[in-house]
Amino acid sequence: MLRYQHAKMLMERVDEEGNRVPFNMRYVTMKGEIQEFKNVVTTSVNVRKRMRNIQFINSGEQRTIHDVLILSVNDTKIVVS
Repeated sequence: MLRYQHAKMLMERVDEEGNRVPFNMRYVTMKGEIQEFKNVVTTSVNVRKRMRNIQFINSGEQRTIHDVLILSVNDTKIVVS
């Protein structure tokens, strides 16, 4: 299990060349559906609104998601404390 702060660091990691490191995540949509996103990177974060933009590496598609609705990162469940 991960605390949110550790999950946040995993989603915002960069390699030694400054490139974002891809990750996988499970997420609850606003409709209550659970989706799994594979091979995505965080492109930006709105700390005040607790939202982030992610981009799918393979397709280039971008989505905005609410941090509070993220269930797991890299197959490790997030614990809210």
